[in-house]
Amino acid sequence: MQAINYQVESWQRQDWLKGRRYYSCELRQNLFGQWVVLRRWGRVSAKQGQSLEHACQNYQEGLALLNAITKRRIQRGYDSL
Repeated sequence: MQAINYQVESWQRQDWLKGRRYYSCELRQNLFGQWVVLRRWGRVSAKQGQSLEHACQNYQEGLALLNAITKRRIQRGYDSL
């Protein structure tokens, strides 16, 4: 069995807020060590929002996706937390 090398120091998270809506994005590794971008969004007052997880080939691809999401949130008027 091969040990998984987690690079926790490279994980990144960004949160945004627009009125009563929130958007959160994380670049992290899943249980298998694969890089994923996890996006969550919804109403601030809701107990549960929606989420989407996108698997990436490597860290650089995930970072590029995180930067593209950040650009899109700014264009749509979200404020960074």
